Amino acid sequence: MKAMKQIGLAAVVVAGLATALPSSAQQKRTMPSAPGAYFGAGAGVGVVSYNSSDFNGVADGFNNAGLGGGGLTQSTTRETTDFGWKVFGGYRFNQYIGLEGSYAYVGKFDYQYQFNQGGTQTGNGSMSYQVSSWNLAVVPRLPLEGGLFAQGKVGAAFTRAENSFNMSIPGFTQSGSDSKSKTNLMLGAGLGYDFPNGLSLIVEYEWFGQAGSSFTYGPNGMLGSGRADLNLVTVNGLIRF
Repeated sequence: MKAMKQIGLAAVVVAGLATALPSSAQQKRTMPSAPGAYFGAGAGVGVVSYNSSDFNGVADGFNNAGLGGGGLTQSTTRETTDFGWKVFGGYRFNQYIGLEGSYAYVGKFDYQYQFNQGGTQTGNGSMSYQVSSWNLAVVPRLPLEGGLFAQGKVGAAFTRAENSFNMSIPGFTQSGSDSKSKTNLMLGAGLGYDFPNGLSLIVEYEWFGQAGSSFTYGPNGMLGSGRADLNLVTVNGLIRF
């Protein structure tokens, strides 16, 4: 249900983008195959795939660090999807190849913990995991019938993961945050349509690799942002100049 609401919101955002474009730009005739710059924005659904050894091992990490009295186990609830968006700009050298830079906000995801000891709840915890990426990519394009085209994407993703957490276990509480910037391989694929008036619509999937750092544990508690694979599916509008 949440994902459907996010997709609906993405459609509204992109529709608003299209209607808000200047009328002079809408009247401009730009052939789809012509070289030129473009700018656009999109919205959709961000999806994270958590590294299980990080997020599923918090209780074990506290046990190994001698915190909480030992014998802790955990149960969790988590979010894996959120509203995501991006802005981008680039240059098409011809109808087959281009270069694009972008900023993508994948989302903010909540992770809840219940800690147990001997079958009884003894503590709880929460995390707020926020991820984004600056990107630079080569964009190969394959023109299809009419203005329809398929495109790929390969480049570098400069990701940032920020995790704010609060933990409470027997004899120990911790409130803190940690962040990690990391450079990954970026891949993407999309299907779009170039209108003759200089506007285009593209539905696109992008993968930004694994962001973040692993958790470490010591006498002062937990450090690290946690690792997760970042994915973004968007509906995008752009204008060609």
